[in-house]
Amino acid sequence: MLTKAGNRKYIESVSFPRFAIILAAALALHGQELVFEVASIKPSRSASDESNFDSTKGALTVTNAGMRELIRMAFGVKDYQIQGAPGWIDKERYDIAAKIVGGRNLSFDELKAALRELLASRFRMTSHRETRQLPVYVLSVGKTSSKLTADNQAARTSTRTGCGHLAARHVTVDVLATMLSRQLDRDVLNQTGLEGKFDFDLDWRPDTGACVEERAAYPSIMNAVREQLGLVMRASKGPVEILVIDRLEKPSEN
Repeated sequence: MLTKAGNRKYIESVSFPRFAIILAAALALHGQELVFEVASIKPSRSASDESNFDSTKGALTVTNAGMRELIRMAFGVKDYQIQGAPGWIDKERYDIAAKIVGGRNLSFDELKAALRELLASRFRMTSHRETRQLPVYVLSVGKTSSKLTADNQAARTSTRTGCGHLAARHVTVDVLATMLSRQLDRDVLNQTGLEGKFDFDLDWRPDTGACVEERAAYPSIMNAVREQLGLVMRASKGPVEILVIDRLEKPSEN
C-alpha cells in the first residue's frame, strides 16, 4: 500500500458502472498480460492537499491526487523534470477507482505502468524524454575527507526522510545524491569518487514547512552536507533527463 498522509481513510468500496473502459497495459509480467478495467475518474471535491494511493485487494484506488503527482509516480520523475505541461496540472486533483482483471495485487512497477496506461487512455497524454542542460549541483569530497561511515557488511539497505532530516544505512553515494536532489528540486551529480556502501544522518533547517522554527538551530542544507558529511555541493549545469509533455487533456467525468 502506498500512502501519503496516513490519517486519511481509504475508499472502502467502489461502485463500478455497467460499462468499463478497458486498458490493455503493455506489460508481460511473469508471462501474463495485465488488463485493467477503469471504472471512474472524477475531479476531487476535497479541500485538502493530502492524497492516497491504494493498490490492494485487486483494485486501484487513488484519492485526491494532483495531476502532477500522478505524472511523477507514473514516470518516476521529479517536478523539475516535467516540462511542457499545461498550467492546470497544478490545480486539478482527481479521485480514481479502477478494477484489476483477475483481482491480483500490483507491485510498485506494475502500479506505475497502470498509471501510465491510464494517463494515455483517459487523459490523452503523450510525452517523450530528452536530455537538456539544466542547473544542477555537483557533489564532491570537501577539503578534508568524507565523514560518511563505511558500511560494507551484508546489511539491509534502509532510508528515512523527515522535515529537515535524512538518514540511510548501507547505501551508495548515488543514493545519497538522489535523496538530496529530492530536497533541492534539482539534480545532484555524484562526483565524489567514493565507492562502497555507507551510513549517514543529515539534519538541517528547511527554508519552509511546519518544522522551520523547531529546527532553527540547525544549519542550511548546504552547510549541513559540508559539516556533517564532509562533502560539498556547488552549483553548475549538467545533462538532465526530462519528460516533455506533448499532449495532456482533462478527462470527461464518468
